Amino acid sequence: MTPSTMTAIADRPSARPAPAPTIERRGRILALVAIACAALNLRLVVTSLSPLLTTISAEFGFSATVVGVFGTLPLVAFAVFGLVTPLIMRRIGPEATVVLSMALTAAGQALRAFAPGTGTLLVLTAVALTGAALGNVVLPPLIKRYFPDRLAALSTVQMVAIHVGALFPPLVAVPLAQLLGWRVALGSWALVALVAGMLWVAQWSSPGARRADRAAGADQGPPLARPLYRVGMAWRMAALFGLVTWNVFTLFTWLPALLTDAGHTSAYAGTMVSLMVGVSLLFGLVAPTVTARAANTFPIVALGVAGYAVGYLGLALGPAHLAPLWTCFLGAGTSLFVVVMTMINTRATTARGSAALSGFVQGVGSGIALGGPLLFGLFAELTGGWAPSYLLVAGGSLVGATLMAYLERTPWTIEAAAAGHRPARG
Repeated sequence: MTPSTMTAIADRPSARPAPAPTIERRGRILALVAIACAALNLRLVVTSLSPLLTTISAEFGFSATVVGVFGTLPLVAFAVFGLVTPLIMRRIGPEATVVLSMALTAAGQALRAFAPGTGTLLVLTAVALTGAALGNVVLPPLIKRYFPDRLAALSTVQMVAIHVGALFPPLVAVPLAQLLGWRVALGSWALVALVAGMLWVAQWSSPGARRADRAAGADQGPPLARPLYRVGMAWRMAALFGLVTWNVFTLFTWLPALLTDAGHTSAYAGTMVSLMVGVSLLFGLVAPTVTARAANTFPIVALGVAGYAVGYLGLALGPAHLAPLWTCFLGAGTSLFVVVMTMINTRATTARGSAALSGFVQGVGSGIALGGPLLFGLFAELTGGWAPSYLLVAGGSLVGATLMAYLERTPWTIEAAAAGHRPARG
């Protein structure tokens, strides 16, 4: 069997790595709770704001294009810090990096509640998103650091926490704003990041963190044969990740506006965002296992794309009272994010290859996804309707994602790709 014909499953060791004997059970429990709490914040910064943008825009007077800018900010942060965070981790260590992540997230969320205008709100949202972007990159290495024998289970914990953090803010944001004002509704979520930061300070200062340093000294694997910018597989995976993320953040930004424009209330629209995330969570519980075991990943991605297509068509052309149905289809499509992340995580045989592929794909892919939220709003503002946004921004990205998924349908490894091997196409 050549490297190019190995599937991702064959690449993984058959035996689970033994837990490092120097890491105490109590230290691992604290690390588990700290990982879950930090993961809650990775999408919360976005979904706590999007249901309130209509209310805030009425006070500050910004346009649909500015709403698109708010939707683009997370992707700018993820693109920049997907590439920068590994450098920060090497300089200060992963525990210090996640503490910095939570501190920035808490400060940005708390201070933006006092923003006097649009510019300040944008800047402080960017600060909070910088923290979330750091956490997005640093948590997987921390999982491997403390739980080398439980990677799948802890990755599922992280995924569930991310979804829970995305699900609840839209559900309560508008009712809380109606009761206490949008500033309280927006700033109160800083407490979640503050608690996570305190947990990581405790973990960072514990003997377990120092013992994890010694336990993490395993071989990282040889350097890749070529830099990733010269490897076609890396670019295709980045394009697929980017086009999937394009739609995720387009919907986080614009689904509330699409539903209120169709005659629903802001509170109802926020509930639909939570419904979309909840459906994505349900699919996401099984998606990693199915994706990792698949000899051909194209049918899985194609099903997700079909969910997106039906959901978008329903919002654009279907009866407004069936919005929950269309939202469920969109949630099925949004679960593609978990599918693509699983594809990234399983297509490497070494820690060095995994880190390189993940950083490249998330950094470049987030850069590609920048156009989604911004163009969706820009086209609507220029044409006075949503049709061009649905057709060109959503439809075009789905066509591109389908093509990339077909080209990368056969699991293989980044090490093999960098060495110039080719997969056996199914």
